[in-house]
Amino acid sequence: MNPKLSYSEILTLVDAINPVAYAKTRNHLEGAVTKLSPYITRGVLSLPVIRDRILTHYSEQASEKFIQELAWREYFQKVFVAQGDKIFSDIRFTRDTWHHRELVVAIVQGDTDITAVDSEIKKLIETGYMHNHARMWTAMIACNVGKAHWYDMSRWLYYHLLDGDLASNSLSWQWVAGTSVSKQYLVTQDLINACSDTHDSDTYLSDSVETISQGDVPMKLQKHIPFKYQMEYGISEQVPSLEGQTVFLYHPFSIDPLWHQGEEGIRILVIEPRLFDTYPVSPLVYHHLETLARTHIPGVVIHIGNIETIKGLEDAETVFSKAHPTTTHFPGIQESVDELFPQVTGYYPSFFKFWQECLASLKKK
Repeated sequence: MNPKLSYSEILTLVDAINPVAYAKTRNHLEGAVTKLSPYITRGVLSLPVIRDRILTHYSEQASEKFIQELAWREYFQKVFVAQGDKIFSDIRFTRDTWHHRELVVAIVQGDTDITAVDSEIKKLIETGYMHNHARMWTAMIACNVGKAHWYDMSRWLYYHLLDGDLASNSLSWQWVAGTSVSKQYLVTQDLINACSDTHDSDTYLSDSVETISQGDVPMKLQKHIPFKYQMEYGISEQVPSLEGQTVFLYHPFSIDPLWHQGEEGIRILVIEPRLFDTYPVSPLVYHHLETLARTHIPGVVIHIGNIETIKGLEDAETVFSKAHPTTTHFPGIQESVDELFPQVTGYYPSFFKFWQECLASLKKK
């Protein structure tokens, strides 16, 4: 997750992936996960590049589970494209069991009394990383045990994640909370112990799933506070004259080293308060984002301000950007993102239906 790694060094990490080991151990906190997500989220590394390099070493059968997990990320992005800001509210199902819409204090403080979860929360705050299963357990404890609505809790997690992706994060919380699917995600203490090598017993997760889902909110999870995190911006740099220039506009999800590589032009990373004031990130995450940009975009100018505050942009000869649901208002030519399954379009209400269509599209080739 080092933001100073070169693109070739990142590809070396891709080539070291063992999809067989990943499929067997990914559910364990010490499993063979890749930790490439910070590069994927920011657009440094595309999903097709990862898939194609994996398939040079392993068969499609051996790689299927790994590629399916990549497809989850693409699925969430396609839902964001199709549904827009609807992903930030209950997208399919609304529940009447929420007690509040604030942050669960025990989770924010890493003091849930579930050893594996508390350890992962503290690691998250310190490093910006949390194992995917720990994210699901955290969301489950907040929403399905603590009865907190998922939205502000999801913003809390997003604030801390180096790989914070608006679609993947929001829709994962919705999946756990049972607002994108009809069933809430629930696991017992025994499963958490098995996936973390912890030995907790007699916790509020030690009962059956049915008992956990129907019980009262444990005392440990009852205290809650408002979401008050705010963005701490870096220093905005002066944009040179754009008159007659080719301009490449980057955004926080499109730091692609290969995009128009070697072409002459002015390259600007746009950090928009219209996005970051609502979905702030921690200083650790912001530093990681800025360092990635400086590492992978030669001569990049970092502009902190909404797109319309860039003076002279209308005088540029050509303006390019990469399409994303948060930048539909960017001027000029918006180019498509490389996808695993570009032939599968439209909105699918469940990943299973999307994945079935992906498999069907492969058979048609």
